[in-house]
Amino acid sequence: MKEAFHYCAALALAAAAAGCLVPKSAYVKLQSEADAGRRELKGTRQKLADAQAQATSLASQVAELQSSLSRASERAEQLEKERDQLQQGNRELSQSLNARQDELSKRISKLQGELSEAQSGLAQAQGRNADYAKGLQEANARFDQLGARATALEKERDQFLKASAELSKSLGAKQDELSKTVSTLTEDKRLLEGRIAEMSKSSDELKARQERELLQTKGTYESLVGELKGEIAQGQVKIEQIQGKLSVNVADTIFFDSGKAEIKDSGRKVLQRVGDILRHITGKQIRIEGHTDNVRIRGVLKERYQSNWELSTARATTVARFLQEKSGIDPSLLTAAGYGEYRPIASNDTEEGRAKNRRIEIVLIDKELGKTLTPQ
Repeated sequence: MKEAFHYCAALALAAAAAGCLVPKSAYVKLQSEADAGRRELKGTRQKLADAQAQATSLASQVAELQSSLSRASERAEQLEKERDQLQQGNRELSQSLNARQDELSKRISKLQGELSEAQSGLAQAQGRNADYAKGLQEANARFDQLGARATALEKERDQFLKASAELSKSLGAKQDELSKTVSTLTEDKRLLEGRIAEMSKSSDELKARQERELLQTKGTYESLVGELKGEIAQGQVKIEQIQGKLSVNVADTIFFDSGKAEIKDSGRKVLQRVGDILRHITGKQIRIEGHTDNVRIRGVLKERYQSNWELSTARATTVARFLQEKSGIDPSLLTAAGYGEYRPIASNDTEEGRAKNRRIEIVLIDKELGKTLTPQ
């Protein structure tokens, strides 16, 4: 709104200085362009609101990641508790096995003592007469029973020892697995913390970059409007700022004669003024677009340009080369594209519409975006 007001005021002052009144049609046209300026400013504000919404979304993602980090930390603490419980169970089982082994050893010792007693009784029985033969047989039977029992107890002890060794090995493997899990969770926690920090930094950088681009685009728009206000008033130049792109639409009659791609002297002066402003722009890709009406190339001109495509491309290339050679713009920032008759902005059924379609557009887009997108 502010830019449109300044623009209208400048035209009014120019008319007053010339000693004439502004016609009603010119006033209506100026009012229309002021409305267009308001819409452009509304679009810019919408872009800023979108950027703020994106920053809010990033903040929400950061909160979710922090919540995931908290849950991972709680899981790590729980696993550490489980590991401690397993270690405690291992100690208790080891104590139980040791106690069982001591008990078995005592029983074996006791049986061995009983065996010794039985052997002593057998020796005494052998020294007696036949009356003790029956007692000797009983002692032998008892001896065999005690021997079998002692063998069974030794096997049972060996089985307990083997089971204890296997359980200790299993507990060791489980403890190693828990240690690896804790280590993995610790690494995940570190990565999450790094990602949160990176996303916070990216959010701040995105917001700062958008603010800088908005200010730069606004300043470039104001500079171009001020420099080309005469041509704008005559309807030969139209400057638009939509969705982060700045577009300078120039009628082809300023730059070229009909059917030619060489820039006229009047066009050189206008293009030089535009180039002096664009030379100071940073972070933008400059795309030169050539457009024509739908009138076919005929006669001698067809020997040089087979169709409107070739003519529009030649004109766009000529403008790009001028900005490089005369305005000193880095050629890596320049792109030339010819669209022929296939991107009209008005109907080709009238002479007025065809005149609007014959144009050169100088479009400023984000440099990084320009590297990945083909001309639209």
